Amino acid sequence: MTGSTAVHRALDCVDEERAAVEKRDAAFEAFARRVREVPAKSPAAARSQQAVAATPTMATTVQTGRSTATGDRCVTVREAFAETVRPHSIADCETDESLTETIAAELSEDIAVALASETGWTPPLKRAVLETVETRRTEVDVVQQTLRNERETLEDALDEIDEILAWLQSMADESLLQRDFETLRENHDRLAAYRDRLETLTADRQAQFTRSTNRYGPGGTRYRTLVESVYSDCSVRYPLLSSATRLYGICGDCQRTVRAHLTRRV
Repeated sequence: MTGSTAVHRALDCVDEERAAVEKRDAAFEAFARRVREVPAKSPAAARSQQAVAATPTMATTVQTGRSTATGDRCVTVREAFAETVRPHSIADCETDESLTETIAAELSEDIAVALASETGWTPPLKRAVLETVETRRTEVDVVQQTLRNERETLEDALDEIDEILAWLQSMADESLLQRDFETLRENHDRLAAYRDRLETLTADRQAQFTRSTNRYGPGGTRYRTLVESVYSDCSVRYPLLSSATRLYGICGDCQRTVRAHLTRRV
């Protein structure tokens, strides 16, 4: 019976999500590294460069060269995003999404428009991109920690569940008719204790759902929201609660059966 509950299967879901989140974080790190390598030029520097031009023709050439160079750098940044972050961002998308739409979703609409217009890769734009990436990586760090907490919760719950399942299996291997009154009474008490532990497990899980994923104080995403996202493709929406509730019912049925045998022995 052990290894067959929804909680056991939920561990696989958590591990898969953790792997995906780690890849997303690595993608943002790679993107930030490539962004830092793209030099930015302020409009003031460009105007100074234009002012030293000896003739109007030279001035036009300088201005055109500046626009082309900074525009190309915007293209470089867009290409870096497309090769690093975008594959992980659209992995679960059911419809086609343009590169600009993905950049807007991950970095902001303002940054997406600025990069798409190719009007200039300036220090403020570069700084805005890097600051937004840092914000996203902080969010990823919170998700990673939450997933670690979720796995620990599942492992602790499995210690309880596997113990109860193993005892129920051993109990099923022997007929109740072969047990004396004292043994039956001990079985009844043990089942009552298991039900109490499962009630506590369920209550603790419900309380966990109301907490925030923000470890620095109020705010953040509800723990329930993240759990629902992790198990969205599973057959059971709340695997831990489902397994605990089902096992609680099984223990109750067994307890009633044992009680019936006890009353016939009195």
